[in-house]
Amino acid sequence: MDLPTTTQHQASNELPYANQETVSVAAISHRDHFALDFTTHTGSHLDLHVPQFLFDALCARLGNAYKAGCWVAARCGEVDSLSRQSIERYVNIMTCDKLGLERSSSTIPRITVSSITAPEPSAKDRSC
Repeated sequence: MDLPTTTQHQASNELPYANQETVSVAAISHRDHFALDFTTHTGSHLDLHVPQFLFDALCARLGNAYKAGCWVAARCGEVDSLSRQSIERYVNIMTCDKLGLERSSSTIPRITVSSITAPEPSAKDRSC
């Protein structure tokens, strides 16, 4: 799969608010990754680090940085009541599926999730 190395989204490093009733998103472009910072509708505050390669590919697939940021935030919102580790696994699975990438490949950079207020892992999450 050919993926663009440079896209126009790199010129703008902020995303407007996405669906203010559920999620607000801010993005900051770093040299090797995009940091997405948002609070979900359940009140979980998440800080995601999306490798530049994956963010570029999502921008190309979805149309622009705003749509890519909203897509990632929406995927996190689907599982925001789960643990940080579960959110991270889910968003990586969904990203691989969206981009047609092999899920089990160890060479694909992964999205990492840090959280200030996400729920603690439940017994159900630990068994995954």
